[in-house]
Amino acid sequence: MRKSIFFTLVLISFQASSQSLTLIPHESNVNVNNSTSLLGDLGTDIAVKNISNNIINVGVSRNVISSTGGTINYFCWQACYGSSTDISPAAHATSFSPGHEELTKFQVHFDNQSIAPAFAIIKYCAFNVDDVSDSTCVTVNYLVDPTSEIDEEEINLFTDFYPNPTSTFSYLNYSILPSKSTEVLVTDILGTVIKNKIIQNNEGIVRLDMSNTPNGLYFANIYVDGKLDAIKRLLVRK
Repeated sequence: MRKSIFFTLVLISFQASSQSLTLIPHESNVNVNNSTSLLGDLGTDIAVKNISNNIINVGVSRNVISSTGGTINYFCWQACYGSSTDISPAAHATSFSPGHEELTKFQVHFDNQSIAPAFAIIKYCAFNVDDVSDSTCVTVNYLVDPTSEIDEEEINLFTDFYPNPTSTFSYLNYSILPSKSTEVLVTDILGTVIKNKIIQNNEGIVRLDMSNTPNGLYFANIYVDGKLDAIKRLLVRK
């Protein structure tokens, strides 16, 4: 009888501590050579998977363990959030059926703000919004080293928007390789396209009129020959 009771208690304890989600970062140590970010900073994707037999509403969070002063970091789930956001909004919880996996939905970023060398150690978690104790976490390390080298290849170049923030017009300089078809799609934080620009020359300036656009954070998704080449952030503030 005692063995039966002990086994039952162990089983209950195991079930209570089991996790419904797994997290696997594409890179645990992110630097300029392996970053997958298109925003001009360091970033990677974290795969999230429901390994339980239940439907789970999933949210994500960030906890900065340590970072170089003056740098910023942020993450994306249903949208990309500002550097002051640590937990994805409840309205952005995503339903995961049993076995469902998202490979690129959870995107994490570190912006060194031109400071070098610079680093950050950040813990990211995914959790069941209906039971926050059901969560799992991973740690990602970022390092910006001024001695790192980037392969000298022909690439398309896009500056950041200026002025930024803007209340009326904002501009972006570009230089693209010959015979390339380029399109700029400007979206809000929910992914709704609000502006669409076709680039026809190999170099020049993209001019955006944001005077009738509400305050907020926007993203210019730049496609070259149909492939996403860069993403630029633009803040509208009036």
